[in-house]
Formats: sequence, structure tokens, C-alpha cells
Amino acid sequence: MAHRVARTTPAVGPTASQATPPEEGGPVATTRERILDVALDLFVRKGYAETSLREIAAELGFSKAALYYHFESKQDILLALHRRVHSLTDGVLPLLQAEADAGDTWERLVDLLIGLALQNRRLIELHARNQEAIAELHRDAALEKHGPVQPHDLENHLLVLLRDPAVPIAQRVRRMASVGAIAGVLLAARAFADVPDAELETALRAVVHDVLGGRQG
Repeated sequence: MAHRVARTTPAVGPTASQATPPEEGGPVATTRERILDVALDLFVRKGYAETSLREIAAELGFSKAALYYHFESKQDILLALHRRVHSLTDGVLPLLQAEADAGDTWERLVDLLIGLALQNRRLIELHARNQEAIAELHRDAALEKHGPVQPHDLENHLLVLLRDPAVPIAQRVRRMASVGAIAGVLLAARAFADVPDAELETALRAVVHDVLGGRQG
């Protein structure tokens, strides 16, 4: 059975209601984003389970108590990073929904996916490296105070397009292979760590469109 994270106020440090809040006008959001960025780096480099709140605080020059003002637990930080991924594809879904009206939508879709994916390689690597911790976010009932962690609709829309019987099977396979090529490069991110982002993007776009058989019309 998965371990459930207790949603109690940490014994060390003040609660949000006891802490002195930063001044209004942006510092709270800015500090929160800094915490998430530092945590993302540590979770990718060391792994979620191996990273402590004390290490995150130390990287930021904070006390552990100050960190508790923004996040009650390490799992809260992971949840916030996970929600970043859910927000990435907001611009992709309308394009998917318009597939029936534009024959070249798949080509434009993969271009958009490549751009989003390469701009957010660290977030994707976070999920690839910490799958067990991400899975626990979905099954841990203790997270209900934040609202459910819903699966994103992107995968479902992709499946609908890939199952379209009006598209020849060879083209459906090419479409699946194009998505697989993008995912493969991202999951093997460390193999391309020495390649500049712009160069990797150019190469990936060329390969994906070769897989698709060239741009349509």
C-alpha cells in the first residue's frame, strides 16, 4: 500500500498563519517560483526521494521554517511542479479539436509539441525520473484539499486522432512514430545534454517530418 503523506502542519517552523507574510505586490509569487525552480533542479539531479526540504532551503539561502510559509511539505512542491505540466498543453488542445477542419493539423501539432517539449525538458525529465512519486500524487487521498490531480486531456485527444479510421493505417503509424520520436529524445535527455537546444530542435523537427512523409499540401 502506498504511503500517505500526512497533511499536518510540520513540527518545525511556523504555519502559514503564524508566519509573517512577504509584502504584497509580487514577492510571494516570485519566491514561490524560485522555490519551484530550485526544487525542480534538485529533483531531476538527485531524485525526489533523495532530496530533502532542508537541501531546497539551503540552495535558496532560506531557513527551513521560511520554506514552510510557501509549502507545507515536499509533496506539495512536487504537486505544484506537476500542475505546471498540466498547464503546458493549453494551446495544443484547440489545435487537436480542429483536426477535422484542416488536413495539415497533425504536422502543425507536432511542430507545436516539439517547441513545448524542448522548452520544458526539465519538467518532462522530472516526470520520467520520478514516476513513482508522481503516481502517488494521483492516488494519495490526502491531497484532496488541493482538488483532484486530473489526467490531462491531451493523451485522450491524441488517441482519438490515432484511431481515426478515415486515416490510412500507414499514416496512423507514422503519426504514432512521430510522437514516439519526440518522447524518445526527451526521455533520453542526458544523451543530448551536449547538444544546443536550437540544434536539437532543428534535427528533431527534420526527423519527425521525415517520419510523417514530409509536410502535407
